[in-house]
Amino acid sequence: MANFKILSELCVMVPNKNQLLVYIDGEDNLTIEQFYTSISSKLGFPDTFGNNLDAFDEMLNDLEWLNENQIFIVFRNYDDFLADENDELREVLLTIMDDAAEEWKSDSGTKTLTILIEPSELGVDDLETIGISYEDEN
Repeated sequence: MANFKILSELCVMVPNKNQLLVYIDGEDNLTIEQFYTSISSKLGFPDTFGNNLDAFDEMLNDLEWLNENQIFIVFRNYDDFLADENDELREVLLTIMDDAAEEWKSDSGTKTLTILIEPSELGVDDLETIGISYEDEN
């Protein structure tokens, strides 16, 4: 099963008590600094989070502080996500998320990480460019 899913419409999922649904709105995350602030707040990263790619990778591979076992990161307005940065940085973040999701799969099923992208041609292009498999609801 792929770690990414391209949705055909806006996400309408209602999480249960074992699920955490985190929305990342591209319109509010134009820079990497805005993304770090947003993701660390929504996933409750410890104060030791270093606001860099290595720290982001480390946090996604830990998540021990979360009670929920299923974590969904939903990208809304993906076409605007990191618009003030270069495409390569966005692709590195996607790779980190995919790698973390794979790591969780091999960790006796303690947690799962799934990344959902609301309808976006850029999202499809990014995933295909870096060779990340995805499910497509279309």
